[in-house]
Amino acid sequence: MSPEVRRLGTTFVAVFGGTLLVVFAVTHAGAHRDAPPRGGPAPSSEGPVAAKGVDVKGCPAALAEARRGGTDAERYVVPGEADRTAMRDAAAMLLAKGAKGREEAVKIAASAGFDVIDVPELTGVVLVRELNEKRRGGGAYLIRLDAGPARVVVQTPHTFFDEGTLPLGCELFQRSSASALFIDTAHRYKAAEANENGEHPADVAHSTESIFQAMTEGVLRVAPKVTIVQLHGFAQRESGSQVVVSSGDRRGGDDLVLRVAERIGPVVGGGVKKFPEDTNELGATKNVQGAAVRSSGGRFVHVEMESRLRQALLKDAPLRGRYLDALAAGVSAP
Repeated sequence: MSPEVRRLGTTFVAVFGGTLLVVFAVTHAGAHRDAPPRGGPAPSSEGPVAAKGVDVKGCPAALAEARRGGTDAERYVVPGEADRTAMRDAAAMLLAKGAKGREEAVKIAASAGFDVIDVPELTGVVLVRELNEKRRGGGAYLIRLDAGPARVVVQTPHTFFDEGTLPLGCELFQRSSASALFIDTAHRYKAAEANENGEHPADVAHSTESIFQAMTEGVLRVAPKVTIVQLHGFAQRESGSQVVVSSGDRRGGDDLVLRVAERIGPVVGGGVKKFPEDTNELGATKNVQGAAVRSSGGRFVHVEMESRLRQALLKDAPLRGRYLDALAAGVSAP
């Protein structure tokens, strides 16, 4: 039985058999930008952060709990090369060897302050997460063991700032039977101050020195032709765009981008634009995961969703199902 989603003002509640499971808020604040708003701090647009044992719109409880404290100042610490190397190796081992490589992967991950635990809600899935006493915004990673060669990986690198992308990413992970789901655990602007160049080290989509990037490189080591799909969000714009789909390449003409746009367009009723063919904004041209994937010969698709669409998807379960199934079909096709 699927939970019924109801709206109370700006808050959505999920009810299952008359029992309240989770409460989460969605506002218009989750604008996706390459820099925080000028003249003040980034708006508060933290997504659902659950207490332990609470289901967050289809996300495993331990995954949601791994984000706890992610908006705290100075939460994010740039990892050293040794830790990035360790997590790169751990990701590659779990994906390549599955359960047989888990014991060794646990040892490697522990050296970088991470653990590998079972996920009770999802058979055959483990969570790679930071140890509680060593939290530094290193991300959290669901990996499906013994599922064959990695074909699709879902990533949501801005779950605090791009509201709603966490539950949408969790559901897409399941609907697409993806090999992994990678999420951030630190707010891209609040968790660390900008450096002398104005760059935000906690913005893992734009930092080559993050554990998030190292884990991505671990995937590419064992599955260089993998498809990585990232979910992002932006605020309402005069252009009327509901979704912007991009490969991060300014040249355009990407078959995967075209296929994804064609699949999801009829579901949302228009306003789906391809970068750079239909729009010159939100093209992910500086996304470091996209650059790594293209360099390895894999496929990268960056899906930007307007705030009202994300609200509608979270409110309307049938619409959400059709949308995510269309997206899954688009990224999973050979």
